[in-house]
Amino acid sequence: MSESHVPPPAVPEPPPPAPPGYPSGPTATGRQNGMAVASLVLGILAVTGMSCLTGIPGVILGHMALKQIRASRGAEVGEGLAMGGLVCGYIGIGMTLLVILAWLVFVGLVGIGAAVSS
Repeated sequence: MSESHVPPPAVPEPPPPAPPGYPSGPTATGRQNGMAVASLVLGILAVTGMSCLTGIPGVILGHMALKQIRASRGAEVGEGLAMGGLVCGYIGIGMTLLVILAWLVFVGLVGIGAAVSS
C-alpha cells in the first residue's frame, strides 16, 4: 500500500518589524512633572475666562516646573507643558488687565458725561 504524504500547512511569516520612530508615552524618557501639567490646566482656564484666579498660579507653577525639570537633568519631562501654561497664564492675566482698563475707562467716561450734563 502506498501512503500519500500530505504536507503540513504552511506557517505564515511574522510581519516585518515596525520602522524606528519616536518613543511612545511620556515615561519613555523621564517622569512627567506634575507642576507642568497643573500649570497648563490653570493657564488654559485663565484664557477661557477664569482670569487672574487661575492665571497667576499657572504662571507661578510654570516657572517652578521649568526650574525642577531643568534641575532633574532628564529625569523629568514636561517642559513644553510648562511653557504652554506660562504662555496661557500670561495671556489670561493680560486679558484680565485689559478688561479692568476698559471698565475704568468706561466708568470714567460715564462719570465725565454725568458731570457735563448736570
